[in-house]
Amino acid sequence: MLSETDMKILDILKGRHLITKSELNGLLRKEDWNGGQVSVDRLMEMGYIDKVESLGTCLVITQKGIRLLEHNK
Repeated sequence: MLSETDMKILDILKGRHLITKSELNGLLRKEDWNGGQVSVDRLMEMGYIDKVESLGTCLVITQKGIRLLEHNK
């Protein structure tokens, strides 16, 4: 079962497609969402998001994550 924070992270990634961990944490803090790093780690373990090496390490949503969001709407 995914938490509200997990779902919020997936929603942010679906809209942005590519984001650094620091940008994601900034967005979550701005909206008073806690536990961002724990949620990111859990989502990566479940295969809903992945890391991509660009000009730094970025996070992206996987097809599995997109399907999960579409199924939960």
